[in-house]
Amino acid sequence: MNTEEKKENTEVEENLKEDVSTKSAEENEHSLENTIEQEEENESSSAENLKKTIADLTDRTLRLLAENQNLRKNHEKEKEDILKYGSFNFASQILALTDNLDRAFAIFKNNEKFKDTEFLEITHGIELIEKELITTLEKNNIIYIDCLNKKFDPNFHQALSEIESDKEPGTIVQEIQKGYLLHDRLLRPSLVNIAKSTKKA
Repeated sequence: MNTEEKKENTEVEENLKEDVSTKSAEENEHSLENTIEQEEENESSSAENLKKTIADLTDRTLRLLAENQNLRKNHEKEKEDILKYGSFNFASQILALTDNLDRAFAIFKNNEKFKDTEFLEITHGIELIEKELITTLEKNNIIYIDCLNKKFDPNFHQALSEIESDKEPGTIVQEIQKGYLLHDRLLRPSLVNIAKSTKKA
């Protein structure tokens, strides 16, 4: 092999090496770009997953807080009802005593004998006891239902019969037994007689 052939072979080898080196560098660069893109995609996916997890946790926390607040409100309402209406049974029972005292007061007040001056002190004493009874009931939120000459209301009154009257039909004309509220709750309805129409059909 002469010198020129050797020189050509050397040039070919060098050219081949350059081509291989260039290709290898391009491949490495391409591989590096792919790796970077993959990492960016992974990071983006992780960020999205993290955002979703945070949103889910926030939603669950808010729901739990709302449930807790509702439970607390319900508990407070139950506690308030117990304080307000816990004496309901006792209040119902005390009305029997009230009824008997009312009947006794009525006997004294309607008896002509006790209207004489010699019985004024007794009558005055009865009136004081009656006022004290009403005050005691009101202090304990047992409120008398004033019903005479009012329109009949089935939420507060119980009708026993209809009576002919010149008053508008449905008007309460007689109170047979007093009715009471405990706070705003019906303790016992008023037993009443109501006016019926005197007009014939």
